[in-house]
Amino acid sequence: MQKAHNEYPAKDVVVLTISLDGDAAAAKHYLAEHKFSMPAAHDKGMAYARKIEARGVPMTYIIDRNQNIAARAFGPLELERADVRKLIQTLIAKPVS
Repeated sequence: MQKAHNEYPAKDVVVLTISLDGDAAAAKHYLAEHKFSMPAAHDKGMAYARKIEARGVPMTYIIDRNQNIAARAFGPLELERADVRKLIQTLIAKPVS
């Protein structure tokens, strides 16, 4: 997902990581240690995870401009996959409703 964050910086694509563990400092350290530069949020109480029906970690979601889940997968969605690239391009081209 870092690759997507790097590749689409000015194309209305936001890559956001959400930490579900109880220690926000540990998550911040992990991101820095692995040189991730995408924004990160902390969902300690898991309210957002429940809202989007996260079933485990890691999970990857693609959410459109209207805040609808366009795709979800256990683990990473590889940017190299043609279907993932096509979905992202389609969502970029779609106007906000």
